[in-house]
Amino acid sequence: MDLSFLFATLMRFAHIAGAIVVLGGLFRAQISGLSAVDSYRKWLTAGAIVLVLSGAWQFMLRMHDAPKGWHAGIGIKILLALHVIAVSLMLGREGIGEAKRARLARGAVISGWAVVLVGAFLHNLK
Repeated sequence: MDLSFLFATLMRFAHIAGAIVVLGGLFRAQISGLSAVDSYRKWLTAGAIVLVLSGAWQFMLRMHDAPKGWHAGIGIKILLALHVIAVSLMLGREGIGEAKRARLARGAVISGWAVVLVGAFLHNLK
């Protein structure tokens, strides 16, 4: 077992953990009320940063030998993930009405599940 294998495993773990934090936080906010986001803001921000950094690392590793159709799929995944991250950061801000926050959170949860589905598809693409 070499150092590159351990680092790749750690980055994959960080990416999955970041997704759990962000999507879990949005899902929790959707279920228990949007006031939960206010106390969860730092975790959402940290999860978003971890997702972006680990996702960029994995993108660079896989890009040069990607199978056919991977680039289109990863483009869709990145756009959906940016939607989830942007909404999670917006929900922590002041001055957004409760109805709008609820609608944004619901859309981000749906987009988050789509990101997970597209990611699972791309991971198994040969």
